[in-house]
Amino acid sequence: MNDELPKSTQPATHHRPLEQRLAHRPEVLARLHQLADTLDESVGDACTADQAEERVCQQVRQLAQEVLTQWAQEANAHTQSQVPTRHPTAIRHGKKNA
Repeated sequence: MNDELPKSTQPATHHRPLEQRLAHRPEVLARLHQLADTLDESVGDACTADQAEERVCQQVRQLAQEVLTQWAQEANAHTQSQVPTRHPTAIRHGKKNA
């Protein structure tokens, strides 16, 4: 199994600020802020390591779900936009004549 990231997704040394990169993904940005809040609250509540881990894991799972949902929507939109150029004779919406 290849665990290496593709070269195009490896971190670059000069990234734009995260807030700027996520400006068109407000749900993901909000979730990251919630994760940071959870970390702060866990320290302030003097909870155990197990409790802090559970809180953070829950937030990370929710973040992953939102990121993958966003990816799926963007991938679908991209694919839909490519159909007319790749298959110009394709019929977008029509009744199937079988």
